[in-house]
Amino acid sequence: MRHTLLIESCAQGVLVVNGQFCGPMEREGQAFPVGRNAEVYVQMFPFGADKAPLTAAMILRDGQIARLEPQENAFALLWPDGVIQLELRMPGQSDAPVQETENAHGTLLRYLSLRLAGDPQAARLWLRAQDEANTPDLSAYHAAVPMRFAPPDAPERYDDRAGLVRRAAPNVATVDAALAITSPAGQGRRLLERIDILKT
Repeated sequence: MRHTLLIESCAQGVLVVNGQFCGPMEREGQAFPVGRNAEVYVQMFPFGADKAPLTAAMILRDGQIARLEPQENAFALLWPDGVIQLELRMPGQSDAPVQETENAHGTLLRYLSLRLAGDPQAARLWLRAQDEANTPDLSAYHAAVPMRFAPPDAPERYDDRAGLVRRAAPNVATVDAALAITSPAGQGRRLLERIDILKT
């Protein structure tokens, strides 16, 4: 399976990938096809005489990131739908604000966020009591994030989905797909009946 590399940066500038000029860095980022085994060299030239350019190297082996440098300026998320999201932070740029997942819609996302935060009320709020013993182990995960699409190899249709982030390196993380079947609980709420986690 080929991957899609989505390169993003908060800084305005021009982008060069593997020696090819790719134009200005847009707000939505730029997307490129990439193989399971590839070497990608990215250069970002920010506008302004006082801003230094950035060069990043990403080595893919069997669809996984074997190397991503520099660790303090290049960050990657591997999504279950084959997208590799590469965020470039220019030297001196402060960390981007963390997205608030608590306000995101979705029963599963709220439940996973509460579980990862250690909230003892999570199971009673979102899961049927008789299914509490079947909840997945979340000890390997660091965060829950909104997921755009279910992975193509999901075995059936699910009512709710979210991403579970596990860190592989200080600047590389993988998003596993958490998929759930839900049932109505009245007053517009739904309870989780079954959760499956598909690893990326």
